[in-house]
Amino acid sequence: MNNQKLASLSLLVSPIILLLGWAVLGVMLGFEVNPHKPQLYIESLGENKNLVKTIFPLVSLFLLLLIGGLSFIKTSMDGGSGYFVVGFGLMIMVIAVAGLIAGAALQIGVADAASTTFAGGWSQTAQTLFAAANSIGALATGAMFIGFALVGIGILVQKSFHSLICGLMVISGLYTAAISVVDYNNPLIAVGYIGFCLSCVALGVTLMRSSE
Repeated sequence: MNNQKLASLSLLVSPIILLLGWAVLGVMLGFEVNPHKPQLYIESLGENKNLVKTIFPLVSLFLLLLIGGLSFIKTSMDGGSGYFVVGFGLMIMVIAVAGLIAGAALQIGVADAASTTFAGGWSQTAQTLFAAANSIGALATGAMFIGFALVGIGILVQKSFHSLICGLMVISGLYTAAISVVDYNNPLIAVGYIGFCLSCVALGVTLMRSSE
């Protein structure tokens, strides 16, 4: 299996795992439970501590694999008109992923603190970790999707992939970045995540076909 096929598989599989991971977490926590209801959310994390310790590291791993797939696309564009923009966007994404992983670690900390607290998981430690996770998550998510939008713009400039895929990358990137800055816990941010995953899958399919 060559590098192109590996990159295409990472772009195909990773978004699916990301969506499944968040869907499973949503089902187990309860879709009516979200960070807009901190007490219920923290308590639910504590009740599902083992799931949280599985989902967050798994999502972090596949997000890194996805960025690896995008890195191959950047390498294949070397010398082209969009290469610099894609490289700059990827650099932002890599920095942002570090923040997202830190946020995931804090969420695991919230689950741990909540599971060992006598008052239904509602402790000062859990509250503090939750606030920190939200702050880091909002900033890192905004940066991540600005970088993703830049990658889409660079690919569009060089015309390496279909313009519809690039357009979806740019729109979902800017939309999600805006939502994360205005209201990180808004459920509508899921629309941007779906657009992100669909555009990455489309990139993977295109890469896979061109490798055959």
